[in-house]
Amino acid sequence: MRGEARLEHLRELLSAAESAEMAGVAKRSWWRYVSSGRAPAPVRLGGAGGAVRWRRSELAEWIQSGCPRVRKAVER
Repeated sequence: MRGEARLEHLRELLSAAESAEMAGVAKRSWWRYVSSGRAPAPVRLGGAGGAVRWRRSELAEWIQSGCPRVRKAVER
């Protein structure tokens, strides 16, 4: 990837804190949304122990749709 394209790609991926801020909730609430299936699924980078990020475009669409449940809750 070229420099500018790579930077644009990285700006598309948000951390949990950034995603929570975009959704207007606390970071702890954001993680509850994720584990209950209420928030869009994250992108996992680097395998099982890697970073977890959310696509800005998916979050914007989810918020604009009224934050509907997107999948079943994660089983523990």
